[in-house]
Amino acid sequence: MDKSITYQQTAKNIDLCFKDYPISIIGKMSLIASMLMNAFPDWIFCGFYRKVSEEMLEIGPFQSAIIPCGQIHFSSGVCGKAASTCETVIVENVMNFSGYISCDDETVSEIVVPVVKNGELIAVLDVDGPNEGQFDSTDQKYLEKIVHLI
Repeated sequence: MDKSITYQQTAKNIDLCFKDYPISIIGKMSLIASMLMNAFPDWIFCGFYRKVSEEMLEIGPFQSAIIPCGQIHFSSGVCGKAASTCETVIVENVMNFSGYISCDDETVSEIVVPVVKNGELIAVLDVDGPNEGQFDSTDQKYLEKIVHLI
């Protein structure tokens, strides 16, 4: 199945969840991570790292069988780069990313999308995959739309 269709349906379902009742930002992140992981079962990790200080991210709601890093500095890893630049980062092969932080041996590709609210970074959405080049502009387009729902 075309992943665009899966993203469209998932985004629609997420949007419907948020419109039915008031929910906190953490609750929204929890639902997004869960719904995305269910929609894309081949992903290894899907979760948020929340900004907790000027240059520090801390693990937030996530879905995964792996134990993620607890904190990530803005100067480290793919999440840190996305947080420091406030731009989506796509890595085709994490072994080729200088400063990559490894939480497991299965991750090969990664996409990290900044979550900005009222002009300020509040978190990043981190998604890891087992296949080289797994994430592309389609993933970026839809994940950016989905985090905007927060």
